[in-house]
Amino acid sequence: MKDKIDLILLDSIKSTLSNADKITVISHHAPDGDAISSSTALYAILKNAGHNVSIVIPSRLSDNLEFIPFSSDIIIYNKQTEIAENILKNSDVIFCTDFNSAKRVEKMENALLNSKAVKIMIDHHPQPDDFAKFIISDTSVSSASELVYEFITQAGYSKFINRDIAKCLYIGIMTDTINFSVNSEQTRTFEIASELLAFNIDKKEIYNNFYNSYSEERMRFSGYLLYEKMKIFKENNLAVIIVTKDELNKFNYKAGDHEGFVNMPLSIKSIETSIFVLEKNDYLKISLRSKSYFDVNVLARKYFNGGGHINAAGGKLYIKISEAEKYITDIFTNK
Repeated sequence: MKDKIDLILLDSIKSTLSNADKITVISHHAPDGDAISSSTALYAILKNAGHNVSIVIPSRLSDNLEFIPFSSDIIIYNKQTEIAENILKNSDVIFCTDFNSAKRVEKMENALLNSKAVKIMIDHHPQPDDFAKFIISDTSVSSASELVYEFITQAGYSKFINRDIAKCLYIGIMTDTINFSVNSEQTRTFEIASELLAFNIDKKEIYNNFYNSYSEERMRFSGYLLYEKMKIFKENNLAVIIVTKDELNKFNYKAGDHEGFVNMPLSIKSIETSIFVLEKNDYLKISLRSKSYFDVNVLARKYFNGGGHINAAGGKLYIKISEAEKYITDIFTNK
């Protein structure tokens, strides 16, 4: 990170924790590897430090994330709504990892905002909202997991790190950097990865569990998308993939199966931007990726009700899927 976490901020957080009976760690809807890893690592550290801690996420994690340590302790809001709402209501402190807007927890938003708990944000996305009392935010880091590690070490919790916690943090950094291929320009990212590997975690096993554990249907789905669904707009250096619910059902889609598909068109030399559209029940889920310095975060905020990073962002559209291609191409024609 660019600078150490402010000492006054750290002291205020530690003082708040010392007076807290119940602490909850949460992350965003449709959690990715960094969301689960940063929240489970923080949850486990606080437990090891003697706190009463719960972990809640808005929606289920995909199958390829279930190998992450402590993931079995997670309360899923969409499945265990009453339990989750009681936990949030009775919390003294709520840590929010890997998101910087209350909207990112979707149906859990009211429960989060209505809780009288002190909210603490640990996140690496730009332009954080002000719903949290304490904010640890740094866009220069690779991931929320990297920032959680900085919080752990600078707040004096290093002695509570064990092999499973190190594994969580490494998974978060690895997945958010796509195995250190993006968002990993800072030497500090690799220093932290090295420090975590010193806990004797199995890097090859982690890679295989995340990247090489998908179903046969997903592999066939990816081939279908590239051959049948990918459209190239050469004049805009743009690739667009639009997927309907019927197509998802055809390939026995499970939550998380689409992860990484938006990146595939970027392997084409001429493509600078890739957009993946997924039809949901009430909206279209939008994923955006780019090469070099084209800022898809700005695009997501302006046109897709979302946000993210310079080269990776997401959002939603509330239009018919038949209208999506024209909506997207009009943006690029007029930008």
